[in-house]
Amino acid sequence: MDFKEKQYDGSYEVSAVELNIEGKLQRGLLYFPREFYKKPYRLITYFHDFPNLFNLHQIAANLEFLLKTGFSLLLFNFRGYNNSQGKVSLQSQIKDSLKIAEFIQLMGKKEIFKRQEVNILAHGFGSYIALLLCSKIDFINKILLLSPILDLKKRVNDGNFLKTLQYINRYLPRNVHGIENIEKFLSKTKSELNSNEYQVEKLLNEMIYNKMKIIIGSENRFIDISDLKANIFDQLANVKVVLIEQMDHDWTEEDIRSKIQEEIQSFFGY
Repeated sequence: MDFKEKQYDGSYEVSAVELNIEGKLQRGLLYFPREFYKKPYRLITYFHDFPNLFNLHQIAANLEFLLKTGFSLLLFNFRGYNNSQGKVSLQSQIKDSLKIAEFIQLMGKKEIFKRQEVNILAHGFGSYIALLLCSKIDFINKILLLSPILDLKKRVNDGNFLKTLQYINRYLPRNVHGIENIEKFLSKTKSELNSNEYQVEKLLNEMIYNKMKIIIGSENRFIDISDLKANIFDQLANVKVVLIEQMDHDWTEEDIRSKIQEEIQSFFGY
């Protein structure tokens, strides 16, 4: 892939990524570290939560500490979210992640990415999709799950989850897309979860990666830690679970942000 005209976000070179999937465009941004880091780069691909409340430039700003240490960042919106076209579903998100994986492999062949250093950082519902992807590909080095939502079947059948989504949807900025029709989304997801290929707990033995880290907050309202430990965490290989006190599913406190950054830094190893 050639980038004829360089674009910059601050001091970082960035390129727009557009992938055509079934006639709909999945859009993203690819950030490169500063010029004294040479290709091929170590890569971290970010899988966003449901919905994605931050635009891609904001996510890049939050993850700048990774760029500073030589990682490239691949950020994207699943189809149906924000500026990516299409409708949200488990099926579409799996297809999107497979297309991203294909793009990463192409870039690896062109020696833009180190093929042995392809990593995933996933937040919330993005963690569910990231794990499903790991059951379908075999070249992920490290995967870090931040406030993961993994008990999806239990979640979508909980009436309180519908109320939570309705509350979130009511206060979303107008530029944030992804859950305009909550009832339709939940109905579609329940139907998809009847298939084993969308059930994380049925695919744990098929997931391929080298190392995994899971970061959870003690105050997370969306996660039953004991239930996840018994049904998922204890069955995963090479996984470390870190509990951060006073941390919710999302966070704004600077001290918690610093702890999360330290855990991410120590895991990806630089």
